[in-house]
Amino acid sequence: MSPVVRRGWIIGGIVAVAVIVVVVIVLLVVRPAAAPGSGDSPTTTLTPSAASTPSASPTDGGAAEVLPEFPPAPLDEPVSAPSGLSATIVSIESVDGEAVGAGDVGGPAIRVTVRLTNGSTTPLDTALTVVNGYSGADREPAGTLVKPGGKPFSGTVGPGASQDAVFLFTIPEDARGDVTITVDYAAGQPAFVFQGDASTGF
Repeated sequence: MSPVVRRGWIIGGIVAVAVIVVVVIVLLVVRPAAAPGSGDSPTTTLTPSAASTPSASPTDGGAAEVLPEFPPAPLDEPVSAPSGLSATIVSIESVDGEAVGAGDVGGPAIRVTVRLTNGSTTPLDTALTVVNGYSGADREPAGTLVKPGGKPFSGTVGPGASQDAVFLFTIPEDARGDVTITVDYAAGQPAFVFQGDASTGF
């Protein structure tokens, strides 16, 4: 083989080797950069800012506390607790409720006189006594007013004594066929419940 041909083969081999080296270097440089974006991930990992917040549990205030109650009694019948305390709805009257404070809405209302009688041996502190009114089978809460004639319980009711209080609830006349009055007289004790037709009063 002539020196010219041999030199051509040598040069060609050197060029081929150089090309291979360049290709290998390019692959080594490019592959790490492209690796993070290659392929589809089967799952998605959430970051803390994207994670959902846990739902509130009943102990977190997510649900209203259900208070204990005695079985409902007719509106015009007295009820008694095992302790000896009793409650009576003395009267239910139809009145025109007056708005006297911020947020009050006047209109047709019932005026309910409630009597607590203490048949126990210890005084009853009425500071925690709450009387509420509702209408309908689903107990739609009624608005409250203080006029005309409203008078809350006050002080204590001694053993053997009674005290009357007057409450006004804004219930339209056409919604008085099913009225519920609850008397929550002490914390931790079942509430008295009166239920019935208050459309005619008594």
